[in-house]
Amino acid sequence: MPRVAPKSQERRARTLALLRNQSLVAPDLRSYDHILVACSGGKDSLACLIYLIDEGADPTRIELHHHDVDGRGPPTFDWPITAAYCRAIAESFGVPLYLSWRDGGLRREMLREHEPTARVAFETPEGSIATFGGRGGPGTRLRFPQVTADLRLRWCSSVAKIDVMRSMVCNSPRFLGKRTLVVTGERAEESPARARYATFEPHRTDTRCGTRRRRHVDHWRPIHGLEEGQVWDLLRGHGVVPHVAYQLGFGRVSCMHCIFASPDQLATVR
Repeated sequence: MPRVAPKSQERRARTLALLRNQSLVAPDLRSYDHILVACSGGKDSLACLIYLIDEGADPTRIELHHHDVDGRGPPTFDWPITAAYCRAIAESFGVPLYLSWRDGGLRREMLREHEPTARVAFETPEGSIATFGGRGGPGTRLRFPQVTADLRLRWCSSVAKIDVMRSMVCNSPRFLGKRTLVVTGERAEESPARARYATFEPHRTDTRCGTRRRRHVDHWRPIHGLEEGQVWDLLRGHGVVPHVAYQLGFGRVSCMHCIFASPDQLATVR
């Protein structure tokens, strides 16, 4: 690990203190059997992982989950380096990484005509690939994702990420009868919509009060109150080399061909 300057160490210490003060409803990390960190390869998801480790979470209970937005189809939306970068991060921190995806990814869903939404696939701890879904009624999308906070119109996030995680948790028997914590890196500074997100709440897959297939699943956004500079302090504190998108001057890592990309960013990609 690169040597960290004293001033950087001081900033990182202040950031960790701020996180602890803001996490008034912070969960007891020791109480969970599984801690699932949604890992896009961006700075915010890495800050979540670092914070968990700094807070003493058991590394044997932490898992990184990366959603491949191209769904192993033709490279269309994502950065070619992202999956390998996430694998390198997982190896460096000594935690497992599991990939999941919707078959054909965003491209297939965008061009879907008179057919069901594709199935979801995900890697398992046993080394196999499980698949679910894809058997619904026919439908037509033929719509590019829209630049809006409404996930019904900006469907890329829900189809390729949120619903993929939901399907993975719902269809994995290993989470039944267990306590699971899903960790994501949304921050209030990013948008007014994200500012309204709860820091801690039951996850959409939670069935703790159900009569069958019970699973206790919480959703935690530990860095919700941090500013961007404080996130970078956490990464520098562990000597993390940022994703190549940041090195090219991009402010965030999402899809390479993101609907929110500026003309200058698309020119850089070209």
